[in-house]
Amino acid sequence: MNKKFLAFGLMGLFVMAFAAAAIINYYGSVEQDIVIESPITIDGETIEISNGYSCGSYSGELITITNDAPFEIEVEITNDAPEGINVDYIGTLELSKKDVVFGAEPWALGTEKVQVEYTVVGNEFNAEVTSPIDGYDLIYYKDNSDRFANPATAIAIADVEGNLPYETDGNAAEYDMTEIEGYSNAHGAKIWYIPSDAVSDGVIDWSRASEFYFETNLIQYGNGLTIYGSLEVTPVYNIGCEYVGEETITTTIA
Repeated sequence: MNKKFLAFGLMGLFVMAFAAAAIINYYGSVEQDIVIESPITIDGETIEISNGYSCGSYSGELITITNDAPFEIEVEITNDAPEGINVDYIGTLELSKKDVVFGAEPWALGTEKVQVEYTVVGNEFNAEVTSPIDGYDLIYYKDNSDRFANPATAIAIADVEGNLPYETDGNAAEYDMTEIEGYSNAHGAKIWYIPSDAVSDGVIDWSRASEFYFETNLIQYGNGLTIYGSLEVTPVYNIGCEYVGEETITTTIA
C-alpha cells in the first residue's frame, strides 16, 4: 500500500510538472501575413497571322520575360505547335567596336555598331547580322580560364553544337560579366563579328582587334534559359510545305 501511495504521489508530481511546463512555455501567439508574388512576368500581344502560305516563315509579336527578383531564375520556353509547324524564338544583340587597350578592362564602346538576330530557342542555333558587312564573319568566342594569357580560338556559327554557352566556356560560370563589363547578364556566350581574314583555323589575329565588333552583352541558346533581368524574344512560325489549316499556338514560360 505504501508503494502504491508513493507511485500515485509521483504520478501527481509528474502531472503537475507537465502542466507547469505547458503553462510556462506558452505565453501567447503572433500571426503574420505574407504575400508571395511570382518573380517572372510575361508581356506580349496576341496577334493573328493571316494570308499565310505553306513553306513560309512568319514573325509573331515580341515577348518580354522579366525577372523582378534579386536573384536569377531558370525558365523553359515551350509551345503547343502541331506537327508541320516549328517555332523558333529569336533574340537581338548589338555588337560594337571597342577602344582596345590590352591589360585594361572594360574596353569603352565605340560608335560603329551592328545588330544581330540569333536563335534563343529552336532546333538549330543561327545568328546573322541584319546589315552585313562584306568580308566579315560572325563567330562564337568561348573564353578560356586566364583568358588574356590563354586566348581561345574562334568557333564559326555554323560549327556551334548544342547549347550556348558551352560548359567549358569561362563565361558559363567562372567570369561574372556584370562585374567585369557591367553587362545585365552575368553569364552566357560571346558573339563577335570580325574580318574573315583576321582568323585562320580558329586562331585570331589580335593585332586587328580594333576592327572587331564585340559583344555588348552575353547570350544564351537552348531550352533551359537563365533570366537575370529581362529577355526579349520574337516567335517565328516556320510553316511546313505539307501544312494547311488554322491553329492557335500558345507559348508557355515555366
